Amino acid sequence: MKSIGWVAAAGGLMVLAACGGGSSGAGASVAESAAPVRISGVVARGAALVEAKVTARCASGPTGSATSGSSGAYTLEVEASALPCVLEALSADGVWTLHSVALGSAGASGVTAHITTLTELLVAQMAGTQPSSFMAKANALTLGATITPANIANAQATVGSVLKLMGVNPAPITDVLTQPLVAASAVQRGNAHDKVLDALAVSMRGAGATLADLVGLVTSRARTLGDGVGHPG
Repeated sequence: MKSIGWVAAAGGLMVLAACGGGSSGAGASVAESAAPVRISGVVARGAALVEAKVTARCASGPTGSATSGSSGAYTLEVEASALPCVLEALSADGVWTLHSVALGSAGASGVTAHITTLTELLVAQMAGTQPSSFMAKANALTLGATITPANIANAQATVGSVLKLMGVNPAPITDVLTQPLVAASAVQRGNAHDKVLDALAVSMRGAGATLADLVGLVTSRARTLGDGVGHPG
């Protein structure tokens, strides 16, 4: 990757990574009901990722899988006792692998969890490691300790910091996991959430940066600032 200006600003990025990272998992609600819970959202990197394979790795119970439709939307079902879950979406061409998380709450019948370039950064900050590695090694202990309301809120702030660093206004998105997302596709125009994803993609191309670069920056800062604060090993 060529030398780019955003690297110089990275030293001051994401001080919030040291805060709010409790490891007790007390906030990770596990629903008591045995009824299935629908996890749904949109898979996108700006444009919708059509026919992406979505899989879930959960704290307990069976994993679920689904394929995104023409708008990038997907829905899968897991047992309520299986939450929380980490999600992975593999694009139809095998080029893109993105991650997200599903927290859930007691009694909830549905959980929204978009899977985008921004949720990839969110998972990287929470886990303090590559999202794909976190997905591969996830178990009930690490998922319960990592996917908590406090850690999600902290990671949301980190994502906003990354957007600012890349010269993208984060204001249109307050929640990268659940805020309505309409991804641009052959069947629809994108909404404000989608336009932020587009703006980040344009900014990365202009800066010579890749998503892997931003994930690496987030994980390195999370490990440094979060040492002893609760990131799973």
